Amino acid sequence: MENWQHYWKGILGFLVPGAVIIGSSVTGDSDGGSTITTAEWVTAVVAMIVTGGLVVAKANAPLNQTPTAPPAPTADPTV
Repeated sequence: MENWQHYWKGILGFLVPGAVIIGSSVTGDSDGGSTITTAEWVTAVVAMIVTGGLVVAKANAPLNQTPTAPPAPTADPTV
């Protein structure tokens, strides 16, 4: 795979939710912050799979499309 830039959205969509959950699992509010519980591991893995799958399922916009500006307002309020 030579063009990794096409995959970064999916890779980050998979890794970031798990990292956030694991990061919050080592705080003092979670089982004293000493260990990561089985439920927290399962939650992290499920979040990674679901969000990664949703990111991959959503197609990117074609690169050749340019955004269009909204029409300029007219001076005549009856139009």
